[in-house]
Amino acid sequence: MQCRYHVGQLGRLYPQFQSAGTEILVILGANTEQAKKYAESLHTPFPVLADPDRNVYKLFGLEKAMLVIQRTASVVVDRHGVIRYIKRVTNPMTWLQENKELVDFIQSLR
Repeated sequence: MQCRYHVGQLGRLYPQFQSAGTEILVILGANTEQAKKYAESLHTPFPVLADPDRNVYKLFGLEKAMLVIQRTASVVVDRHGVIRYIKRVTNPMTWLQENKELVDFIQSLR
């Protein structure tokens, strides 16, 4: 449920990301149909990608904590494929308070 709030907030901040020349991609550990429904229900202005085998989650060390709490991360990758920013959390609600940090970082890249 918390990730819905986070993604919703990213949607509201999307114009700021675009003005900084960046793009948002959300990766959901679900199949394509579920990812499509998720994006439609939140009216995301950016793509929601499916990762049914959770390979991206595993790559970034986002396995579930205590088998039920989904870890989440925000990652900024530059045009050359270099990770410039990564922040992982177990409680996605913290992103409701920390998205300003992400926006500030993006704007600092200009």
